[in-house]
Amino acid sequence: MIRIHIFLVFLLLPLTMRSQEDICIGKKYSLYSTVLQEERNYWVHLPDNYEGDTTQRYQVIYLLDGDSFFHSVVGISQTFTTVKGKHLPPSIIVGVLNVDRTRDLTPTASAARRDGKISPGTLPQGGGSESFCRFLTEELRGVIDSSYRTNGQNMLIGHSYSGLFTLNTFLRHTELFDTYLAIDPSLWWDQGKLSQEAASLIEGKNFAGKSLYIGVASKKRTDRVDIHLNKVNHLLQEILPQAENLRFFSKSFPEENHGTVAIPGIYDGIKQLFGK
Repeated sequence: MIRIHIFLVFLLLPLTMRSQEDICIGKKYSLYSTVLQEERNYWVHLPDNYEGDTTQRYQVIYLLDGDSFFHSVVGISQTFTTVKGKHLPPSIIVGVLNVDRTRDLTPTASAARRDGKISPGTLPQGGGSESFCRFLTEELRGVIDSSYRTNGQNMLIGHSYSGLFTLNTFLRHTELFDTYLAIDPSLWWDQGKLSQEAASLIEGKNFAGKSLYIGVASKKRTDRVDIHLNKVNHLLQEILPQAENLRFFSKSFPEENHGTVAIPGIYDGIKQLFGK
């Protein structure tokens, strides 16, 4: 009897294996950028009903540091598009993978440390954000808009250096995206230059139709000194409240540090930006 049971188990095992399917949340692609002169990789997630309803068009979420946060943001988006109250409309998510974060995501070349000081002999690095912005909005967006049913609404999400890039794009090229979500942006970069320039960048500009969320890790650090929180607080309290017709949200996360704030920040940002 035992031998018969064992035989049946082995007989049915191939049928069981054939019934298994992979769980897929996206596909990998690559694009050669003539602006950056290199191959760039990106991942794409489509809404669950994308193939079922060919009449619907979707906003696009451009997620920087896609290699770190793609899986989490897909999960967050599925939660907010299915729960009662639906905070977020079904969206196409494009995770942009990194090659050189310092080069691509910083607006100026700088040799300054987080404390604002410059060590003798240190060479400036970074400053390529304008080129990366062109790749993102002229090259990659062109491919996405021609390949998928997009509706012209675009959102940008970034953390740390990517948050700095998100804020810089918001301030200098506001028209490029509709919604901006920046988590713990590295405003210490180049001795806080972007924070210092922000007042002049918003002066006389109408932000009607634009939305911005900034999440900040406010847990105190004892292992180092930097000017980050001072620059962020100056932007939040003194500058952005003056932005005309801007939908602006922010939140402080006192229990999170710079490394842990990204996921709770993105979650809260989407909830506030798209909640009723």
